[in-house]
Amino acid sequence: MWIIFHKADFEIVGVSADCEQDSEKKDVITEIVNGLVKPGKISEYGAIQETDKEKVERYIEAFPDKLVMAGTKSKPRLSIRDIETYFLFIKIDAPDKHPVDGVPEIPADGKSSALITLQKIDDLHKVKSGKNDNEKIFFRTNHGILRDDKGKSDINSISLSKGKAAVRLFSETVKRVATVQIFSAESNLKDSVIQVEFI
Repeated sequence: MWIIFHKADFEIVGVSADCEQDSEKKDVITEIVNGLVKPGKISEYGAIQETDKEKVERYIEAFPDKLVMAGTKSKPRLSIRDIETYFLFIKIDAPDKHPVDGVPEIPADGKSSALITLQKIDDLHKVKSGKNDNEKIFFRTNHGILRDDKGKSDINSISLSKGKAAVRLFSETVKRVATVQIFSAESNLKDSVIQVEFI
């Protein structure tokens, strides 16, 4: 099996099929690189061959999330890393009208709301969307009311579903900034914070 990587940043871009007899190195690099969205020059890529069946199985299992390049540019080698840290990427559908700080805003009318969407990612910013990405997430806000994504039931926690979840923050009738804390009991899933201004 061949593992193809970008020489400049050591990013692994693909692996060849596990066959009894591997193709030529140049042919494999050309095939993998030409299949990329932004191929670049063939000369910018390198490849490492692995023939040990036990290692091949481990590398296939680790690719793409845990299989990484290590060593130096003159002596590159493969390594399997443990992913220990996860984050919640936060999106909000409230517009940002403030000219300076980028805090999203909703009317302070007690009826308006903003949908806060969470996506679990790893420390390489890769989306985690497996059936085991189902951690329970807790919320705390100093202003406003948190409800489910439909806006019907008050909540203070929700479980991720394939790495995703969404809650809705409703405004108050007082003009101020609400801070929403987002956290989990899982030590490897980092806490997050988002602010929303009621205007």
